[in-house]
Amino acid sequence: MQGVRGAINKQIVFRVVNGKQIVSAHPDMSGVKFSPKQLRQQDRMKKANIEVRAILKDEQKRNEAQLRLNVQRNRLRLALLSEVLLRLGKEK
Repeated sequence: MQGVRGAINKQIVFRVVNGKQIVSAHPDMSGVKFSPKQLRQQDRMKKANIEVRAILKDEQKRNEAQLRLNVQRNRLRLALLSEVLLRLGKEK
């Protein structure tokens, strides 16, 4: 299994450390305590994704955003997400 990286069914993880292939159990992240800064960022990301979804659902808003951002349709979600995150960061 040379060169394989990733996880299988959230049970086994294949990774490369110091040039050697390692197989290990998927880490249990249920006990992780997030810092206040991480929680703020998660909340910001959640709000941004909700706003982006709403824009992409509405055809008129989607077309306006595509013209404003000057991107192809397949790159619109990322461009919108960047724009919304920047705006939410300035609103602090």
